[in-house]
Amino acid sequence: HPYARLYTKRDGTKRRKMWNHALEKALFTPQEISTMGAPHRRTIYTASLEAHVDRLHQQLLEYALFPVPFEKLEPFRGLNSKTAKSMVAGLWRDAAEMKIKLLELERSV
Repeated sequence: HPYARLYTKRDGTKRRKMWNHALEKALFTPQEISTMGAPHRRTIYTASLEAHVDRLHQQLLEYALFPVPFEKLEPFRGLNSKTAKSMVAGLWRDAAEMKIKLLELERSV
């Protein structure tokens, strides 16, 4: 299953991790979430993620930071897609939290 699941302690049912909900809510409106099926949303999410990676590659090329030497990629050897998705979701969540903290700091100054 493409979404990580957690088991609840009470009845053993599965529920999705919070950051998957946050990612969905960042990309899709509540109406889109309720009317579009998960496979369709996944396709859109994957396409938007691929476009974002392409933009990042272009930026790295502009700063002469790409291609990355193979020895720097060695720690990620054998990384599967589920792990990569979890890493991206976690990074997105961290960035969103930092953005909120930055806005709060700017507001307090």
